[in-house]
Amino acid sequence: MSKMDHSRNADRAVKDTKDGELELARQEGFEAFTPWFGWGLAPAAWALHQGVGYAMVEWLCGLGERWPYHALTVFAVCLCAAGIAAAIHALRRSRHIRPERSAARMRMMALVGLMLSAAALGGITVEYVPTFWIDTCKGIV
Repeated sequence: MSKMDHSRNADRAVKDTKDGELELARQEGFEAFTPWFGWGLAPAAWALHQGVGYAMVEWLCGLGERWPYHALTVFAVCLCAAGIAAAIHALRRSRHIRPERSAARMRMMALVGLMLSAAALGGITVEYVPTFWIDTCKGIV
């Protein structure tokens, strides 16, 4: 096998079919990006929640309502859940691909994405829960 043939097949993995035969499985399109969603989606949701939430405070205090902040939090948590789901999908998929080098790489990316998503969900929770006890408008209006 030449170097060119090897590089063409570098993005492919082999998976088992129900009959036990080996089948080439391409890691292209959406499947190639699923581990990255766990890495980027939830931390971006946390940054969105923190940045937009901070910018909303003066507007919310003038409005006298807190529901837009709750809606922002629900949206950010949904993005985190999507990141966690993508990481779990990539982790499950890593069990069925070959060669082992590709499986190990995807498993590592999925686990790190899962940890980053869990940390981002924890960060959103830490930012959100105190709003029930601490008056965010104190000193603003």
